[in-house]
Amino acid sequence: MLGEAVLQLLGAAPVPLERKAASLLAYLALEGPTRRAQLTALLWPETREAAARNNLVHLLRKLRISTGAELVQGAETLSLAAGLGVDALEARDAFVRGEHAAFLRLGGELLRGLLYDDLPDLSDWVQAERERWREWQGVALRQEVLRCEEQGEYDLALTLALALLDLDPLSEDAYCRLMRLHYLRGDRSAALRAYQKCQDILGHELGLEPLPETKKLARQIEGGRLPSPRPTHPPTTLPLTVLCPPVLIGREREWAQLETAWQAGQVAYVSGAPGVGKTRLARDFAASKGEFLLNEGRPGDFRQPKSSSARAFQNESLLLRSADVPDWVKREMSRYLPEFVEEGFEAPAIQNDTDLLRFRQAMREFYRLSTRFVETHIIDDWQYFDLPSLEDGLYIFTGGGPPGEAHAGAPLICTFREGELSPESEAVMREMIEGGHAVLVEVEPLGAGHVEQLLDSLSVDISETVRRGASHYSGGNPLFLLETIKHLLETRQLTGGFPERLPPPQKVRTLITRRLERLSPPALQAARSAAVLQSDFDLEQIAGVLGAPLLDLVTAWEELEAAQIMQGTRFSHDLVYEAVEGAIPSTVRQLLHRSAARTLERFGVPASRMAYHWVAGGKPELAAAWLLRAAQEALDSFQLSEAAALYGQAAETFDQVQEPGRARDARKQQGELLSRIEMLALSGDAEAIQPTQP
Repeated sequence: MLGEAVLQLLGAAPVPLERKAASLLAYLALEGPTRRAQLTALLWPETREAAARNNLVHLLRKLRISTGAELVQGAETLSLAAGLGVDALEARDAFVRGEHAAFLRLGGELLRGLLYDDLPDLSDWVQAERERWREWQGVALRQEVLRCEEQGEYDLALTLALALLDLDPLSEDAYCRLMRLHYLRGDRSAALRAYQKCQDILGHELGLEPLPETKKLARQIEGGRLPSPRPTHPPTTLPLTVLCPPVLIGREREWAQLETAWQAGQVAYVSGAPGVGKTRLARDFAASKGEFLLNEGRPGDFRQPKSSSARAFQNESLLLRSADVPDWVKREMSRYLPEFVEEGFEAPAIQNDTDLLRFRQAMREFYRLSTRFVETHIIDDWQYFDLPSLEDGLYIFTGGGPPGEAHAGAPLICTFREGELSPESEAVMREMIEGGHAVLVEVEPLGAGHVEQLLDSLSVDISETVRRGASHYSGGNPLFLLETIKHLLETRQLTGGFPERLPPPQKVRTLITRRLERLSPPALQAARSAAVLQSDFDLEQIAGVLGAPLLDLVTAWEELEAAQIMQGTRFSHDLVYEAVEGAIPSTVRQLLHRSAARTLERFGVPASRMAYHWVAGGKPELAAAWLLRAAQEALDSFQLSEAAALYGQAAETFDQVQEPGRARDARKQQGELLSRIEMLALSGDAEAIQPTQP
């Protein structure tokens, strides 16, 4: 009854329950034995008594026929049959016994998705029960947050605190818990952002200021004076200072460059080797200026056109209320934001340059509205952005003019791996820099003195031999250094001599691989599935790929987060992703890609992503049809070059599976598109269109 209402028959798949059958069983489970007359009045209030009793008989007969079992027993007074297990009863019993973790594992909304507006008395009962469950969830979440904090399980406590805030977005108590936990995890900036959001929410929604206790907590966090409790049962040998060093060290020069660019309104491109600390520098700097927006590229985005844009607009939508957005913008942005489709806005296919221009004007207006209170905008891992998303970004920031001449929004910081930008992104960056609209901030490895300072800040006992060895081994790369220290801590080698057989610095992934080897099999398989999905996945999709129950996966995911393999629903670092992805055996990789394709089809992902997984899964006969669908999706967005390339790939794939007729059709469509592109280029239509009022 918690979540989707289903019957789980022994040895068979779950059977969804029709809404009246679901409410009947739920009422008998939670209220106990009930008279027939009371049930018929709830379920058929406008029906004559005799007809309503007949309807109840038919409902019970349908249940008996569909299950082969008597689920309800009794004559004038009905009750559930003995031996019928109900998750809501198990959860209620767990709550009464004070077993809050068990209650939360079983929890969910009662009869989720079922509406009873046409049955007033039944609707009132369902709403009252749902409210009761919400209250119990709040109590259980608060108790579990407190327990996890006392035991030093800060990551799990933070997840539960966020769930508590989702339950009641106006809860000042939930914000205080969130502030404490961010601080205890070593992220003072996130703690202060949580306080700022608390201030904004209370002021905007209730016209109130935070309580004096909340303000005091914020002052303690800002001054670094909040006492950290000693965990009663530390879950890991890795101190928080090692998991997240508390101080940014050795970046004074880069910080000054960012400050100059920020003050001048210039774009700051932050470049460096993997692991050198680009993201930490950008986030700490942005946090010093106030609220910031973080958008990220993910591995695999280049295989899925518009994926980087879609993720960015989803992030930006969190900063807005629907009422803030004009209807014409909602209509255009419904291509990226399903919530606008649910409001009744749906954009037609893009047929020409004018349609494309209107869409891009809507993107620019949406960005302006969503970032008007943001002080800094970070684009992290820019090297992963797909080309259509890059084109979206260019229009948003330039309005269609030359790069830099009409910059829109908050000062921008772009981080990227040195030497890994696409030619198109590289050209944009160079033009911006040469025009004086941007600067390049190159993040170098730490010098010996700064390495010493970083090691001192970790507050762990490190021998001089290990200090010298780790400094030389890491080459001043902060990630390499921290991974080395983590490895030596876990293997109890931190206070002795530096090992002779550690791999050279450029193969730090070997250190990460050793950490992966210590994972349980379910956690390792979950990490591999995440690496195959690459980007924009959630736990439900990973469970689908593995064919595992979602609750079992939660335990494996907690293990991955504790081991710093995952952070939320992304890898903790690109090098961790590469280590996991590179270690997947080829046969396992193909099976995971096939399972990913079957799972993602249920979630309605873009066709290009489906095609990629079928190709990687060794099933070209299935990939070809998806390539054709991907080409049509590109056409619907007026991405003509992308569509032509996809038709070409489809033709090659049809050749591979010996379907020459379909290959010819795909090549014909590709040829027609290429001719159209050439005509547009010769006519100069694309350049002739000027921005107009929508």
